[in-house]
Amino acid sequence: MNNQNKATKARNMRRLRFGTASTVLTIVVIVGVILLNVLVDVVADRYPITWDLSADKTFTLSEQSIEIAESLEKELEIVVFVDEASFTNPTTGANAGIPEYDTAMREFYNALRQYRTRSKEKLSYQFINANQDPAKFAAYKDYDVNAGDILFIAGERYKTCSMNDLYALDDSQYYYYGTYTFESRVEKVLASNIYSLQSENDRIIQVLTGHEEDSYTIDGLKTLYELNGYTFEEINITGSAEFNKKAEVMLIAAPAKDYSDAEIKRVQEWVFNEGSYGRHLIVYINPTASCPNLYELLDVEYGITVTDQLLYETDYNRVQNYSNYYPLCDVPTNKYTANSVSTGKVFTPLARRLTTRLKSQLDQEGAIGHLGIPLTNYPTSAKVISLQDYSNMNNEGLITPADSEYPLTSMIASVIDTYNNNTQQSAYGTIVVSGCPAMAYSQFVQDGSMYNEELLLDAINSVTGYENSVTVSNKIISTDTVSFSTNAQLIIGIGVFTVGLPVIVLIICLVVFLRRKNL
Repeated sequence: MNNQNKATKARNMRRLRFGTASTVLTIVVIVGVILLNVLVDVVADRYPITWDLSADKTFTLSEQSIEIAESLEKELEIVVFVDEASFTNPTTGANAGIPEYDTAMREFYNALRQYRTRSKEKLSYQFINANQDPAKFAAYKDYDVNAGDILFIAGERYKTCSMNDLYALDDSQYYYYGTYTFESRVEKVLASNIYSLQSENDRIIQVLTGHEEDSYTIDGLKTLYELNGYTFEEINITGSAEFNKKAEVMLIAAPAKDYSDAEIKRVQEWVFNEGSYGRHLIVYINPTASCPNLYELLDVEYGITVTDQLLYETDYNRVQNYSNYYPLCDVPTNKYTANSVSTGKVFTPLARRLTTRLKSQLDQEGAIGHLGIPLTNYPTSAKVISLQDYSNMNNEGLITPADSEYPLTSMIASVIDTYNNNTQQSAYGTIVVSGCPAMAYSQFVQDGSMYNEELLLDAINSVTGYENSVTVSNKIISTDTVSFSTNAQLIIGIGVFTVGLPVIVLIICLVVFLRRKNL
């Protein structure tokens, strides 16, 4: 009888131990699941759950963007004056028949989170709905922002852009063919604005207007250069406004009307800077206009001659749209083309031929002198045609230059390296002249198959000494991109961590319990 009581007592104790162990294990599992879900929520906020199956890695930051994020030294805040749901669960594009727009909005949200993580949280961001939270919106009134704007703040410096800057939509063929092209500019906008605010000083480009300049050239250069840390300031030279003494570069963008003698003198004096130079001039020549005063300045002072000829490419492997007047040119190797050296990669439609009487290099390294350095080359397959024959559509007037004149060019850097006796210091200035204003049009700059962007950046950075630039390409948004929205992440979190993992743990515990029970 005593043995039976002992056996019963032992079984009860074992059940008590198993029951206590099961209870403790259950509590541990529940607490573990709760903690795991909290951890998953924190991790998901810091590290977006994204499966990027797109060919161009829409949801993956480029190496340059990662480098910019990881090298952030200053605290930087991004304020988006749009409701956060417009990026986490966008539907605007789908409702409008442009689903790629929604993809770009999710890309923007995902990129912000990656930037925050990569920068070790030196970069922060917030979303403010101007209509729903007017008090918060009013706190930023000094930045002159509107609903739909994106504000970048680093200390006392700031930059703004709009939602429309995050993408480029070309629907010009939609009416005829039912097709359109959607390019995401998300990463370029973020990288360039963040990068430019890390610089201490603004690099000012003073744009002269008042002579029927090419607005497309100005717009294309403004978009490209402002994305790379430069600031554009326009001044009508026909007025009395003074030039900005802090500007590093003066831009003349393909005027259709000539400059007066007084205006030419103002430009010349600004560049000369009392013999100290330190200022640079970039001039785009209108393909068909006649501006003798401006051309005389370039010829007499800077050794660059604007001819009355257009370049005509006879090799159809080096043209666009089967047009002889739309040639692709080479970029030679020199210190002004470090990132743009290429063969047949720069698109120069309606390019006016330029020549220079200056040497391309000095006989003695480091000597004082004046150089004329071609930045574009056209091989012997290129001919020229006079403006008159071009206007009369007379292709029989083609001219083949002498062999000694090749390679032909439409872009030259005139480099002045001298010495100021008054200040007893070296003086350096560069004048870049291009005979093709269309090379700076946005659609050609943004075309990744061409090197227009690289050459234009080299042209400005080499003269100002600005070594770094942001050349993050636009991304063509396609439908092969898979991304988890916030709702999808929630479903995955519930399915995997709240249901799946606990069930697996309970099954393991049950198996262990049954095996121990049979011991």
